[in-house]
Amino acid sequence: KRSAGPASVPTAPAGVRSVVGATEQYGYGQLAVKVSVRGSRITDVTVPVIQVAEQYSQQLAGQAFPVLRSEVLSAQTARINGVSGATYTSEAYAASLQAALDKLHIK
Repeated sequence: KRSAGPASVPTAPAGVRSVVGATEQYGYGQLAVKVSVRGSRITDVTVPVIQVAEQYSQQLAGQAFPVLRSEVLSAQTARINGVSGATYTSEAYAASLQAALDKLHIK
């Protein structure tokens, strides 16, 4: 009888794969995007790595990330519209996301 192992196994729930994209440098710091997929469908996008030099950049990123996540989940691609006023953040987000999708061999 096999045990399922701890609940924190990265492949749980069944069929979901997650990978972190490249850490992208941008005008205000650096970030990396983590994408989760089931099959070829993007099910979640988070930003586990974010380093910025100043509080304003942190606030801006915090406002941009939910919008970018929503666009990715809707479009199912890294080719998304950036957030106005957060162009560098949006470009770094999309680049890291694309790197993660490439690792998962998803177009």
